[in-house]
Amino acid sequence: MLRYTKGETILKSKISICIPNYNNEKYLDICIQSALNQEYENTEIIFIDDASTDKSLEIANRYSEKIKVYKNDTNLGQANNTNRAISLSSGDFIVILHSDDQLFPTFCKTLIPLIESSPNIVMAVGERQETDETGEIEKITPFYNTDCTISGEKQAKVFMMMSFLPCQVLFRKKTFFDSGMINERHIINLDGLLWFQLSLHGDVAYTKNEVSIYRIHQENTTSTYNKTLNHMIEYYTTLSEMFKLAKGREYLEQYFSQAEKRVAVLTLRYLKDILKNKDFKLAKQYLKLAEVFDEEIIKNSEYMEIYKILNSTEKKRELKILNFLKNSSKRKFSYDPPEGSIIKA
Repeated sequence: MLRYTKGETILKSKISICIPNYNNEKYLDICIQSALNQEYENTEIIFIDDASTDKSLEIANRYSEKIKVYKNDTNLGQANNTNRAISLSSGDFIVILHSDDQLFPTFCKTLIPLIESSPNIVMAVGERQETDETGEIEKITPFYNTDCTISGEKQAKVFMMMSFLPCQVLFRKKTFFDSGMINERHIINLDGLLWFQLSLHGDVAYTKNEVSIYRIHQENTTSTYNKTLNHMIEYYTTLSEMFKLAKGREYLEQYFSQAEKRVAVLTLRYLKDILKNKDFKLAKQYLKLAEVFDEEIIKNSEYMEIYKILNSTEKKRELKILNFLKNSSKRKFSYDPPEGSIIKA
């Protein structure tokens, strides 16, 4: 919302960029700098260190004249640390910026008009690029094929199947607290659960414009948990929490079974990383777990290919893995927005 005084436009709404951190010294400088470089004047940056053992706090303190720096005496964990960061903020709108990711300078000025276009909109989402330890940038196909505003309940159905990353999203702080904050009982897909909670309270605005860069590396939460079977079990537990929140909503209840089966497909997706690391024992466990989530997954072409790889001789296995991973590409298409969405010209 804009306020006008003596012919000058004053940006009224404050955006809080919350950076929860634990042992991310390697990427912290570029993260903080991306928050400071916003082409939007009314921002604050909240950095909160979760008892790191590296030089994260030392790096953050270099910026202490421009950002607010906090430190936990004991490790609270990702959920509680993020909740604390938001509780310490004074903005009307929030972005959660993980300390290994970065924002485009246009993040705030791209998303703030979308979320302020209607009081019914509780979150605005932009697109991302991806990078890794090398810094090489990869373009990602937009999720939707057009800019749009989606009814909260219909987007909640989508959130049972997928999630946007925190660095893609701007949301209302009031709705964050009204929806119950981040559930500290969960570790995997915390962001997906939060977006689901928010979408039960209002609509979602989406733009194909890129607003951030997400970094994939071996130390981030997903990569760490992907090395154990607990990853997908915890993912399913988080999905079960969504089911509880959606109980009594007929539109969402009709998609519960589809969402459960989707976990089997996601299990195969994460299994690819396990194949890269040549942990074949864990890969076989993942394959069995996929069958638990959906017994029909055995008809899936990727399942059949992975099954052949895991049951081939050691000599042939490596070549088959290389060919399989080479032919396994990321999504190359965009979805139509849910029926009834407001399409932006």
